[in-house]
Amino acid sequence: MAKELLRKKGITAFEEIDASQQDVRAQMREKAGGRHTVPQIWIGDQHVGGCDDLYALDRDGKLDGLLAV
Repeated sequence: MAKELLRKKGITAFEEIDASQQDVRAQMREKAGGRHTVPQIWIGDQHVGGCDDLYALDRDGKLDGLLAV
């Protein structure tokens, strides 16, 4: 769902990280402030949260501004 929204916004290039390895999951959890659900989404260096958070940013009219950075 997150990828669908990003594609609708014209974003076609993004990095996906395989979190199936425990050490990678631990690194991502630390980087995401302890959040462990998947996906965790960053726009540039800014952590925006999970899929629900991404859609909330869009509903609030804030996502386009982040994507323009």
